[in-house]
Amino acid sequence: GVIPDTPPCTVETGHGTHVASTVGGSTFGVAKGATIVAVQVFSSCTGGKGADSDTLAGMEWSVNDASARGVPAVLQMSLGGAPIAAYTQMVEWAFSRGILTIAAAGNDDVDACGVMPAAVPIAVTVASTTSTVDTDYKS
Repeated sequence: GVIPDTPPCTVETGHGTHVASTVGGSTFGVAKGATIVAVQVFSSCTGGKGADSDTLAGMEWSVNDASARGVPAVLQMSLGGAPIAAYTQMVEWAFSRGILTIAAAGNDDVDACGVMPAAVPIAVTVASTTSTVDTDYKS
């Protein structure tokens, strides 16, 4: 990933890889043959949060890696960032390289139109709801 695992900091792992594994897991995933490449952008030194610059660097690294491998790819972004133009530019650049961005609605029960990269029109934005179609606190 783009965040170094250097003591006293550790890489915060789990959630994004877990979400990607829901799709590409070898036992239960819907795309069992997918290769999941984890790109870490959150660190314990920042309270499990990350800077937009780190997230954008991770996106850039991912697009370049997929392009170098010559394989189809999807950016799965289980996070939300500030509404800055750089996210729009990065998602559009990835798309121009054949890579679709799938983004969480924000994971904070807020309008996804103000959360990046979810708010970028060409990104596929996903959220969870309750059985009564109310927003879930995680969406």
